[in-house]
Amino acid sequence: VSPGDDAEPTWSTKGRIAFTSSRDGNNEIYSMNADGSDVQRLTNNTANDQQPSWSPDGSRIAFASDRDGNFEIYVMNADGTNPVRLTTEPSSIENGPRWSPDGSRIAFQSDRDGNFEIYTMNANGTAPTRLTNSPGDDLFSSWEPTGQRFAFHSKRDGNFEIYAMNVDGTGLTRLTNVAGKNSYYPSWSSDGKRIAFHSDRDGNLEIYTMAADGSDVVRVTNSPDA
Repeated sequence: VSPGDDAEPTWSTKGRIAFTSSRDGNNEIYSMNADGSDVQRLTNNTANDQQPSWSPDGSRIAFASDRDGNFEIYVMNADGTNPVRLTTEPSSIENGPRWSPDGSRIAFQSDRDGNFEIYTMNANGTAPTRLTNSPGDDLFSSWEPTGQRFAFHSKRDGNFEIYAMNVDGTGLTRLTNVAGKNSYYPSWSSDGKRIAFHSDRDGNLEIYTMAADGSDVVRVTNSPDA
């Protein structure tokens, strides 16, 4: 997040929005009501705190921070109290936390094994499990609402494309296939039938949706300056 920017919004089930902001000099986590009122700063240190992700019950927030020297995954209460470090990999980057729909596990990405791969762990940080194994980076997983599958973007085939897999790493399926172009940041619809993502396939980054199997791609934005 650039100086003065607000970014990375995420909704809680209790109607608040958590986001990252550099308004006070470095990246910190804030929350606010849906109408922008009652802004509260939840983290406060000289390091970067970013990428908030609400637990399904809205009581906790997972986030990435380099407060201990490198980016690791932390969790805190919704009011910013009781921050707890979940990962401990001093020579790698751990970030992109995403809660499972039932709140029992957290997906994240890590380069602990040489390049970025998708992992999951219990919500208390135990039992980290590597799900992908590719020489190209695998990044930013999104849980399917039933908790049975992930979507993520990967560079395993030369450019970034959207893939899906079962939560145990099996059943890998490539959902997008546009040579020389990139598709990123998948996000499942609440009914699990469609996936939103952004792509530069038409010259600049635009928002698209597709069916969960990769068919029926629809461009939903059209801005030449985006």
